[in-house]
Amino acid sequence: MATIRELFHRIGNGHNKISVAAGVGKELLKRKSKDTILEELKDTLIKKFSELEQHAIETDKVLNQLKDIVYKIIDPDTGKKKD
Repeated sequence: MATIRELFHRIGNGHNKISVAAGVGKELLKRKSKDTILEELKDTLIKKFSELEQHAIETDKVLNQLKDIVYKIIDPDTGKKKD
């Protein structure tokens, strides 16, 4: 089982991947004229959006693992350690 530190690290990595992929996609759109965006960038954008989706799914899985560990120790409604 991964440690809490490792899970937080994996969540951070996932968010970084999402941010970078979104930034790259945005820059690609900014650099192309309106006439060429659809044809030239369609496949690239589909690939980037697929990467964003996959990174978000992976990060959500890690977040759920972390939640399971924390909820065993801390009551999520009160924020206090369980007895």
